[in-house]
Amino acid sequence: MTPYLVSIDLGTTNTVLAYAAPGGAPPGAHPTEAGVISLFTIEQLVAPGEVAGQPLLPSNRYHPAEGELAAGELQLPWLLPDVAGVAQVA
Repeated sequence: MTPYLVSIDLGTTNTVLAYAAPGGAPPGAHPTEAGVISLFTIEQLVAPGEVAGQPLLPSNRYHPAEGELAAGELQLPWLLPDVAGVAQVA
């Protein structure tokens, strides 16, 4: 099993998950310049009824007004029906 360094930023605006192999940057190089830090993509709603992977997950929960969205537009394929959601579409 390959070890990885994992970082979670639980920000007030967005949540981000990053990972890197330990010792991957050349000496003296900034890790992002060396290209060794990668972001996880998080499957989420990006538009009503549309799911895609994004590197940022908004740190909010959207409660639509009654009748604002059609039935199922906030439905994620892996969850039971919900009346609110956390996603870029919010």
